[in-house]
Amino acid sequence: MPNAETTTNRALPGIAVLTFAFALSQFFRTCLAVMAPELQHDFGLSPAGFGALSSCFFLAFGAAQIPIGIAFDRYGVGRPTALLLAVGAVSSILFILAPNGTFAMLAQAGLGLACAPVFMGLLHFASEHLSEKHYARVASKSNAMGMIGALCATAPLGWAMHLAGWRPAMSCAALGMAAACYGVWRFVRDEGHAEARHVPLRSMLLQSARLLAIAPLWTLIPLCVAMAAGTAFRNAWSGPYLATVYGLDSGPRGVALTLLSLSGFLTAFLLPVLVRRSSLKTTIAAWTCLTMTGAILLTLRPAGGLAYAVGLMALLSTIGMLHPLIMAQGRGLIPPSSRGRGLGLLNTFVFAGSAMTSWAFGLIANAGDIGRWPVSKTYSAIFLSATVLVAVALLCYLFSPAERKA
Repeated sequence: MPNAETTTNRALPGIAVLTFAFALSQFFRTCLAVMAPELQHDFGLSPAGFGALSSCFFLAFGAAQIPIGIAFDRYGVGRPTALLLAVGAVSSILFILAPNGTFAMLAQAGLGLACAPVFMGLLHFASEHLSEKHYARVASKSNAMGMIGALCATAPLGWAMHLAGWRPAMSCAALGMAAACYGVWRFVRDEGHAEARHVPLRSMLLQSARLLAIAPLWTLIPLCVAMAAGTAFRNAWSGPYLATVYGLDSGPRGVALTLLSLSGFLTAFLLPVLVRRSSLKTTIAAWTCLTMTGAILLTLRPAGGLAYAVGLMALLSTIGMLHPLIMAQGRGLIPPSSRGRGLGLLNTFVFAGSAMTSWAFGLIANAGDIGRWPVSKTYSAIFLSATVLVAVALLCYLFSPAERKA
């Protein structure tokens, strides 16, 4: 029997390639913000059309979570993830070559499917092969390393676009997707659970649906959706906001969005410290209040100055860093035998929320165009909708059960 150290060493190449794939996922979910004005011009998209484009990635991502969780139980992480990354490699090429918005939307949906299994697969694969001590350390490092992808989708992408245009700039990401597909196929070698293969698919889906009957989960689900108030704006609408309100082209937009990604990177390290000093529920509630303050101030002064806007956008966007904390609290509410599918269910609401919110922001922006509102008024309305979404979610979350002490 191999010892724990041997098992860990064998798993490390697979964990490394899944971490690389996770960084690519972060890149693809963030890159539209930098490219937004150019995409709207090249594809002839209205604000509502761009909202639909940006929502396609997250809609596909969210819809895939429960089926992917079932596939992991049945077949392991490697084969389903490699298959979907192959879809992503094809979709990334389709996006680069897209002649219009319809093809671009199909490509974004394919990219959403490709990225959907990566982070959940990383956590699942690590939990199956590492001890609890190694798992916590590796998962934290992998989560932080994934943010490098979000950073690459800011200033570096903006500079590359300035030099060569967005299509050549995105070619490097397409090559990365192909490399990730090969790496997962080559190094992520695992099998699912034999007993799961004998459970009928319909039964597994019904068991997943029954998890919605766990009442305490409904104190978390609104917050899962409300995280999109920051992440959907950062990933899609921060670029148009900086371009239309402050007149920034692709290079300066990329620099500004780098600061947003850096704020998320730093918050990822800060939040666990706050949890250790207080509690999980207190940290989530307090940080949600803090980020909502950013949304309120942006609602009141959407054109208050570039430094003001970037700083408050950065604060609002960090609500997305609560994702692993909310999953940790949700894990304690789900029976151990159903945790994989339960976390997939919560993730479905996270990314469905991103899709719906990005689309709704587009509808608001389109209404502003039709009504000839001042641009600042349009974004004030968007920030107001984000504020309301977070406030309602926070009110529900206050009724969530506190975590049990070991």
